[in-house]
Amino acid sequence: TMEFSFSLKIKATKEAVWEYYANIEKWYAWEEDLKNITLNDGFKTGSHGTMELEGMPPMDYQLTLVTAFEEFWDKTATPFGDILFGHQIMENNDGSVTVKHSVSLDSEDKQHLDFLRQVFSDVPNSIFILKELLER
Repeated sequence: TMEFSFSLKIKATKEAVWEYYANIEKWYAWEEDLKNITLNDGFKTGSHGTMELEGMPPMDYQLTLVTAFEEFWDKTATPFGDILFGHQIMENNDGSVTVKHSVSLDSEDKQHLDFLRQVFSDVPNSIFILKELLER
C-alpha cells in the first residue's frame, strides 16, 4: 500500500471540524473541485454515495469507517485499485486540534505513484481552507 498524508494544527474544537465532515453539503466549502455529492443512509459506516469532481466522471464511494468527532474513511474504486481517503481529528492539550487527511492506494506499482500523487495534490490546500473557515 502507498500512502500520502498531510496534517495541520487548527484552533478549533473537534465538534466544529466534524460539522464540516458529517454535513456533506459543507464538503463544497473545502473540496474545491467537488461538483456534486450524494450520500444514502446518512453519515455512518457502510453508507455510500456518488461524488463528481471537476473534469472526472461521477464515482461511487463508501464510508468504510465513521467514528464521530474522531475520524472517517471513505473508499473509491478506480482502474488502479481502491483509493482510501482518511480524515482524522486529534485533540491537542492547548485547545486546538490537528487535522490529518490521508490518501492511500492498495498497490505497490510505481506506475500508480503519479496517479496517487495527483489525487493527493489537492489535500494540503483543502486542509488550509478548513483552517481558514474554522478560525475566522
